[in-house]
Formats: sequence, structure tokens, C-alpha cells
Amino acid sequence: MDKGSDGRLRVSLRHLDEELSTYDVPAHTFDRVAKLVPGEVVDVEIDLLPVGLAFHPGEQLRLVVSGRSLLGTMMPGNREYTSTVNAGKHVVHTGGHRPSYLQLPVLTA
Repeated sequence: MDKGSDGRLRVSLRHLDEELSTYDVPAHTFDRVAKLVPGEVVDVEIDLLPVGLAFHPGEQLRLVVSGRSLLGTMMPGNREYTSTVNAGKHVVHTGGHRPSYLQLPVLTA
């Protein structure tokens, strides 16, 4: 069974609210749509829902990136959002001058 947090963001709604965003938590304005053109590369900050987990020796953390929801809807009873306007290949750039990372607060006992 998978357990952990969920974070979702349409890349076209990636604009950050500079006043509300912090180093730890990005806040998006959702006030504009900035669609990508083929070949365009942009930085995206996706916040995860808060969760508290304890990891035991030997357990692993797994990050899944997907172009569709793998967990179902955020709200029970709602149909999953489907879009017919998005098409093309989705690329996640990692390394070099475009590093990708997962930033997590870690507390040790």
C-alpha cells in the first residue's frame, strides 16, 4: 500500500505568488494561464500536502511523476478531471543546469 503525500499542479498554472511563497512552501496565484510551446523548458514548484511519516531502517521513499492522476480524485464523489486540450510529450529535465530535486523537511529523533 502506498502512503504519503500528494501534490498536483498544471504547469500552465505555475506562476508563484511572491508575497505568499516561502522557501519551504510555494504558493501559486492561479490568476493566469501560461501554456508551453513545444520545446519550451520552465521551472515548476509543486507543493505537497502536509503529512507526517516515520521511516524505519530499510524503508524507501519513492517519488512518482505522472501526466495523469494515479491516485484518483482529490475529493470523493467527483469525477477525475480530464482534458482534451493537452497533447504532446512531457519531459522532466534533471541534472546539469536544470537540476530537479525533492525538498523535504527532515526531523530526526
